[in-house]
Amino acid sequence: MIRFDDHQQKLGFFLTFFSLLAILNSSIAQTTAGNAVYNFLELPNSAKITALGGLNISSIGNDLGLATYNPSLLNEEMDHQLYIGIKPFFAGIQQYDVMSAQYWAQKKISWGLDVHYLDYGNINMTDIVGNDIGQMHPSDYAVQLSAACDYIPNIRIGSSLKYIHSNYGLYKSSAVAMDIGLKYLSSNNLSQVSLLVKNVGMQIGNETHKQDLPFNLILGWTKKMEYAPLQFSLTADRLSVWNNSYYDPVYAPAQTTSAPSQLQNVFNHLTIGSEIFIGQQVDIDFGYNIIRRYELNIQDQSNGLNGFSAGMGLKLERMNLQYGGSFFQSNLYHHFSLTYQLKK
Repeated sequence: MIRFDDHQQKLGFFLTFFSLLAILNSSIAQTTAGNAVYNFLELPNSAKITALGGLNISSIGNDLGLATYNPSLLNEEMDHQLYIGIKPFFAGIQQYDVMSAQYWAQKKISWGLDVHYLDYGNINMTDIVGNDIGQMHPSDYAVQLSAACDYIPNIRIGSSLKYIHSNYGLYKSSAVAMDIGLKYLSSNNLSQVSLLVKNVGMQIGNETHKQDLPFNLILGWTKKMEYAPLQFSLTADRLSVWNNSYYDPVYAPAQTTSAPSQLQNVFNHLTIGSEIFIGQQVDIDFGYNIIRRYELNIQDQSNGLNGFSAGMGLKLERMNLQYGGSFFQSNLYHHFSLTYQLKK
């Protein structure tokens, strides 16, 4: 009788996920452009991600908010933690994120349950001639179950399975999807590399025309300074497509806007982040999202701090508070989060 050790069992478990990934990715069209549905999945789940440029999968630390986006960052130090995030948008739109984590010591697996919810408030409905016929309360949400474990020393693997639902009055849509993340942390804990495959899945229900999910392939690297309280991150996303920006060949020439150069196409995949640690309790974060600035900048106008973001975190005995702010033209959008240790 053949018996498998823990590592072999874990390998078989995640190889099954990777096999499903390959089957789904080959049989279902995925898109990386703006035609995908459920694009709310691309919004940063945590205030720290917002502060680091809106995208980060490799920051070195134990931030449960980061693990809502990259499941391979889940670890045993997040056991019995509760994460709550709030991000207000314009016109009363609100984003809420809630996640809890548990560590299954017997199997050495970390688990997480997360809800990502967008509330668009109440919107008046009218008929074809403008008569008021009531209100609707549109919303988007995703519920995901995540798991992560060590496979071999320095390498950790994680996966999230999620149910996605959009409700816009008479129009409703659902989907199932999966994320798979792989993380390598160097032996000296000063360098971390993550690879993340997001939103592999399909719509479910009675729709005759199945739409594409916002598939994304992301690679991130973080370097922590050995003798300075600093760490830097470089994240490259949408790696499955070369031209990462939107360019309308009809509209753009009329606005004297040229197509992005080959070099610009390279930089448009990148997001840069940095973290400064002040003692053990405070961190200050900065980020720069290159494609955000490229797409929001308007020619011959002042574009301010488009693409830039910043924030800070405060660590208390059982509570971590985090703030992130990002600039869009003259507007600054805020993101707040709290992580609470439920059990000492």
